[in-house]
Amino acid sequence: MESVLHYITTAVARTGAQLLVVFGVVFALAVILWFVSQGIRGAVSSRIGMIYYYIVAPGVACHETGHAIGCLLTGTKIAEFVPFKPSSDGTLGYVSHELPDGGSFLGNIAQFVISTGPVWFGSAVILGLSYLVGGTGLLPDVQTYFPEGTPPATYEYVSNVFLAAWQMLRNAVCVWNWRSPWIALYLYAVFCIASEITLSGPDLKGMWKGCVAIVVVLFGINLLPYVGGWLNAGIVWCKPYLFLVQVVLAFVLLMDAAFFGTAFLLTRLIKRSE
Repeated sequence: MESVLHYITTAVARTGAQLLVVFGVVFALAVILWFVSQGIRGAVSSRIGMIYYYIVAPGVACHETGHAIGCLLTGTKIAEFVPFKPSSDGTLGYVSHELPDGGSFLGNIAQFVISTGPVWFGSAVILGLSYLVGGTGLLPDVQTYFPEGTPPATYEYVSNVFLAAWQMLRNAVCVWNWRSPWIALYLYAVFCIASEITLSGPDLKGMWKGCVAIVVVLFGINLLPYVGGWLNAGIVWCKPYLFLVQVVLAFVLLMDAAFFGTAFLLTRLIKRSE
């Protein structure tokens, strides 16, 4: 009985570690970004109203495109794709699609992919734009910061994510030709995407449904020693790339914090001048 209990607890521990590696830091950063984005939205939209939503329209379109790509990847039929159409109920755009696989177990996993699409796609777009603007000189040296063998969600791991993001920001200052109009377009694009990269209420609902299904699947795989070993090896291979995604999100968070600070100061100065 004790050996069976030990076998199950080992599978539980391995499943928890895998979830932290793949999703933990990414979604923690996404949640923080949501609060910062809400701060920017509140500070700016309170002064200029609906104009703000038209300013960030490219970010809204990127968000909805992430959902649409999630539908394509899971074979879910898209009924209507509206990248940007602000309405009085606060909806800025939407992707209407069929319930994946009739709401079954696999359908819940598909719903997770669709719901979280904006985070992954937004990060990929920002990474691609960063490469186009600054080339490899903008990206941090992941091998320098990636702490081999360090469990994710520890102080050392998270601090290395932000140190690499800070290096990316410093590289940007050194590499960019600040007189180029492309830099202004890049900053505008990052602002728009960062403001809308986070998940809405319905997105979060679909994500949590899928999370439960993913946990069950991972736990089932980890109960099979050899298959669980292959899964672990695959995740270990992906860790540097996942680390880079986390660095990009932290980079976005640093830039978003700067945008928020600027918007906050401007609104304060406007209030004083009135």
